[in-house]
Amino acid sequence: MTDVRVSTPHPGVGLILIDAPPMNFATPTLMEPLEQALIGLREDATRVVVIASAVEGYFIGHGDIGNLLATLGGIGDPVPGDPMARLRVHKELDRGPMVSIAAVDGQAWGGGAELAWTCDLRVASTISTFGQPEVIIGLPTLDGAARIARLVGEATAKRIVLDGRPIPAEEAYRLGLVHRLVPAGAAVEAALEWAQWLAGHPPWALAASKELINGGRELSLRDALRRETALFVEAFTKPEVVEQASQIQARYDNGADPYEAFGVDRGQSA
Repeated sequence: MTDVRVSTPHPGVGLILIDAPPMNFATPTLMEPLEQALIGLREDATRVVVIASAVEGYFIGHGDIGNLLATLGGIGDPVPGDPMARLRVHKELDRGPMVSIAAVDGQAWGGGAELAWTCDLRVASTISTFGQPEVIIGLPTLDGAARIARLVGEATAKRIVLDGRPIPAEEAYRLGLVHRLVPAGAAVEAALEWAQWLAGHPPWALAASKELINGGRELSLRDALRRETALFVEAFTKPEVVEQASQIQARYDNGADPYEAFGVDRGQSA
C-alpha cells in the first residue's frame, strides 16, 4: 500500500512522509501522490518542504524493477499510474519556488538517490547509503549522472555512476553531496529545524535565490550576473525589504555587531 502523508509542522514548512513498504520503491503510484502533495503545498504558499520516509531503513529504495520490465521491457502486466509523474516531480522540485530538503535515513539508490539530488538540500543520517546501480543492470541513469556532475564534478560522477556500488553517507557528506550529517534516526528532526530557519526568510528572497542558482546553470556567467543584479534591485522596491534593511541599520547605529544586527545565533552556521 502506498501512502504519502502531508503535514505543516511549522509556519511555512511542509513535511511529506513517504510510506510505501517494504522499500518505498519509486513507482508511478508513488510519484503521482508525491506530485500532488508538492503542488498542494506550493499552492498553500509553503516556503520550505521536507521530504522523508516513514519506512525504517529506506528513503526511496530505488526504482521498481518489475515496473520497468513491464513498462519498457514488455514483460508482465501493464503498470498502473502515469510514468511521466516522476519527471513532473523533479521539475516541481527543480523549478518551483519552494526550497526542498531531502531527509535521508536509510537507503537511497537509483531513483531514490536521484530524488535526493533533485532536492535543494540534503540531510542524511550515518546509516544512509547513496547509489546509482543502474550500470549493473546494463542501464544508464535517468538523471543521476547529470545531477551528480553538476553538484560535485565529473570525476566524482564518473566514479559513482560507472562503478554502480553505493557510497556511505559519511563519504557523500565529505564529497559535498550531503549538506548535513546526523546520527541515525535524527534526519527528519534536523531537516525540520533547518527548514524552520529557512522559512523565516522572506519568500521572494528564497525563490529568487533558488532561481539564480538553478537557472544560472543554463546561462553564461555574464548573463547570470546581469540577472542577479536585476533581481537584487527589484527586491529593493519592496517596502518590506526597505523596512527590514532599515531595522538592521538601526541596530548597527545603536552599537550592535553583525550577529546582533542580523539576528544570527553565534553558535550556529550554515
